[in-house]
Amino acid sequence: MSSNKKVIIHYLFHSGFTVEYGDYFLVFDYYPPPDGTLIPEFSEKDIADKVTGYSYPFVFISHSHHDHFSPEVFDWKKYNPSLTYIMSDDVQQADYDNYKHLGVDYVYMSPYDNVEKNGLAVSTFGSTDIGVSFLLTVGKLQIFHAGDLNWWHWADESTKQELADEERKFKAEAARIEGERIDILFFPVDPRLGEHYFIGGAYMLETLQPRLFVPMHFGEDNLITHRFADRMRSTGVPVAEITHKGQKFEYDL
Repeated sequence: MSSNKKVIIHYLFHSGFTVEYGDYFLVFDYYPPPDGTLIPEFSEKDIADKVTGYSYPFVFISHSHHDHFSPEVFDWKKYNPSLTYIMSDDVQQADYDNYKHLGVDYVYMSPYDNVEKNGLAVSTFGSTDIGVSFLLTVGKLQIFHAGDLNWWHWADESTKQELADEERKFKAEAARIEGERIDILFFPVDPRLGEHYFIGGAYMLETLQPRLFVPMHFGEDNLITHRFADRMRSTGVPVAEITHKGQKFEYDL
């Protein structure tokens, strides 16, 4: 288990990550690769070891889109009855019908809600798609996972008015978060936006000045994380450059 000042991050796939810190094991937006390849160090045995090896395991689901939510996460409850699920309220109850026998402990959250469980404080913000974004505080550590909050600038598919509306919505939500002290910021850097892939991430990085920026929501296009890191190098904020599923990063608080 990690020490009180060491944070261990594993990249799973797309927007999925695990964070290990002290007695806490956190899983964000688990989504197995659609090609069926396994995520290293994330077999059923690995998950069982993690879920049972930490006092406070949590699963976070930012919204119900298939690339952020896999119902198999509810199978993990069998390894540790204290496993807690914190989910956006757009995830429908019907998704749990096959898992009720496990006694799943879940918390639904809307934007701008707050909850505290086992010393972990969770505040939600909005999204520019559906669902929520998460701000977590545990001890001195603060983590922001954006879910699908992003500056969605679809230049080839939108009118000028639609693009202006997207910018306004994004910046209004970013203004709600401004002023928070963020250690680790997980945020989309989506190659489908073409030359505008970086604008949301750059805005959040420059506005929030996190101590570590972790790109996400790029599918198999790992190279985009290197492009973003090169672009942001002059800011002085470290950017995680992701090369493969299962990659490990360490952060010293």
